[in-house]
Amino acid sequence: MRNILNLIVTALVFWIGNEYFHQYLAISDTKTLIIASVLMFVISFLFSLAMVLSVLLITVGIGCLTTPALILASMILTPIKLWLLDKYLYGFEIHGFWTYVILTIVLSMFTVKLKPKKND
Repeated sequence: MRNILNLIVTALVFWIGNEYFHQYLAISDTKTLIIASVLMFVISFLFSLAMVLSVLLITVGIGCLTTPALILASMILTPIKLWLLDKYLYGFEIHGFWTYVILTIVLSMFTVKLKPKKND
């Protein structure tokens, strides 16, 4: 459920950015909007799987090397995803460095996080 909400939130952020800030974020059509949202979702999902695997490997000793690298990568992953979409997805254009920064902050703010349940 959390993943579907994140997909919808990403699509809404892109749609609002395109509608109200077209000079900074330009998306040519609805198909491009959906593809961009799905690609952001897939990359995030693969990264979260890599993070889980890294944490599980801590008991073996390998995860101690990969977990800090993945945590560092998570801080810069969203701008990289946005840059990849801008570079390789026809019809998706981001104009300006500060647009990347603002989109990263907005996507981070509105990403749905679930609180773990306490069994007390």
